[in-house]
Amino acid sequence: MYKKQLKTCCAIFFLAFGIPYLCNGQNNTKGLVNIQQLIDSLVTTLNNNYVFPEKAESISIFLQSQLNKNIYAPYLKNPQKLAEQIENDINQIHHDPHLHIQYDPGFVAREYAKPSEEEVNQSKKFWKERNYSFPKVEILPGNVGYLPFNGFVDDIESAKPTICSALRFLANTCAIIIDVRENQGGSPDMVSQIESYFFREKTHMNDLINRSAKDTTVFYADPAKADSLNLAMPVYILTSHKTFSAAEDFSYGMQQAKRAIIVGEITGGGAHPQNPFSIGQGFVSSIPFARSYNPVTKTDWEGTGVIPSVKVNAETAFLKAQELIFTEQLQAAKDEQAKHKSEYYLRSLMPTKDTKNIPLDLLSQLTGTYPDVTVYIDKNRLFCKNNHSRKVTELKLIANNLFVLEENAQIQFLKDSTGHYSSIKIYLNDGSIFQQPKE
Repeated sequence: MYKKQLKTCCAIFFLAFGIPYLCNGQNNTKGLVNIQQLIDSLVTTLNNNYVFPEKAESISIFLQSQLNKNIYAPYLKNPQKLAEQIENDINQIHHDPHLHIQYDPGFVAREYAKPSEEEVNQSKKFWKERNYSFPKVEILPGNVGYLPFNGFVDDIESAKPTICSALRFLANTCAIIIDVRENQGGSPDMVSQIESYFFREKTHMNDLINRSAKDTTVFYADPAKADSLNLAMPVYILTSHKTFSAAEDFSYGMQQAKRAIIVGEITGGGAHPQNPFSIGQGFVSSIPFARSYNPVTKTDWEGTGVIPSVKVNAETAFLKAQELIFTEQLQAAKDEQAKHKSEYYLRSLMPTKDTKNIPLDLLSQLTGTYPDVTVYIDKNRLFCKNNHSRKVTELKLIANNLFVLEENAQIQFLKDSTGHYSSIKIYLNDGSIFQQPKE
């Protein structure tokens, strides 16, 4: 329901995203389109179902005026172009990214039909094979959890063990990054399910006001649904322009409840779930029949998108979120070791350079033997050998005289009062620092 209009004639795919279409193999209609009948049908459908009654009325008046001007006459033998023209005209009055007109007589709206048992089983198999849209779960350096997922599936009961296992794996992290940059929507029930793991008390997150059914569904983040798993660490949600619909619902709700920091781009701006309605002669109109209503803002993100707390390009959002996490930890550090630990991980986010591009005379100034390590040059590259384990690593430049020593350590070369490099500092990822003189 919370998904952009799909145009692929595949029953499994439609079932998976809740789009109530079936491919029935009709032939294309022949002859001229009865434009008066088509506009009358569209106007009636909009007036009965569109989430904004006043907008439906404005659209209806404009379409009738266009009809009276014979605007559609050139397209009566080209239904695809006619559908495009009608949609363009609608957008002149009111732009809604969920409102579409298309000609495809192979699709029949089945608004109230239930899928067959076979179709349901195919849909369940479809999502299970895709791990319910969870491609991976990861713990990043610095004990930061990372959870990307690309859809909100309808089959909550089947997906719930996967959701819970993924989040339980991250239960001991210091912060979680949830990545919905490639997520374009799905089920609002799954939105509510995932939100429930992040609240200690039942929290009102969103209302879905349904004009067609004349009712309102209230969604809560409810710890009772969270399998006794409560995650209290900071949450950062990554967004892009492609983030849409239910993914926006999740981001917006978590943001307004002050439970997450949104990092990335303004999202697509689709807050209104839609259904397809047959309007005759092979034409189908996808019409938003409901709207979201946030209890904090008293509105939704339709047309505006979710505004990130920290605006950056989607490509850099992942790195930026980590920077925000470690900066926050640095500001909250209660002792020197905690401070040094946060500084270490902030430095680790900086891009590194190969030492082969550093002039050899500069590299040679860094070489030498220290109590724990020996630094030397081999083929114009700088290496470090552990004097105890004999392990050798190639140094990677972070900035100036600071290098990555190995996965969990950094090394800095220090000058003395004469301008010579006479000592080093070794920084460990637990915040420990060791300074050693050159022998």
